[in-house]
Amino acid sequence: MNHAERYEYLVDKISSMRRRSSDLDASYHAALFLMASHPALFEKIGRYLDQDGIDFTSLMQKEEFDYDWMKVTTDAAHNLFSWDSECEATPFEISRMPAPAIRALFTALLIANGDYQVSVQENSEGEKVFVLDDSVGRQREALQIQIEHMLETRHEDAGPPLP
Repeated sequence: MNHAERYEYLVDKISSMRRRSSDLDASYHAALFLMASHPALFEKIGRYLDQDGIDFTSLMQKEEFDYDWMKVTTDAAHNLFSWDSECEATPFEISRMPAPAIRALFTALLIANGDYQVSVQENSEGEKVFVLDDSVGRQREALQIQIEHMLETRHEDAGPPLP
């Protein structure tokens, strides 16, 4: 299985288990994207999915990780999923992760923020691949630039400050 296939499997599995609606929010997608990024992480997370969500606390307490970057990845996935969990990963530790893990982490940040919508499709060779739609993030960025421009114009029109 490749990353996209593992991700799709996890999304389908947890969607079918949940008591609530099968629609998963950006936190789920970000965490599952990260945990599907490596076969060993994928194997571990599968044991901690249930109808209530993802039990990262048990996973972090019970599982051992082959490499430090795997623990950093899991810690980051936990934080993106639960929003208020302490993330022990430092920028220094993140900078020492292998390039594919760093790319997955940065993509997961954009997914969690809602800047990327992630889906899986088959390419022309029949392989599952990710499709990342960044249109929402681009719209948000364009709006922010427009607001900044309006504020700058407003300050310029106001003239010098009064004494």
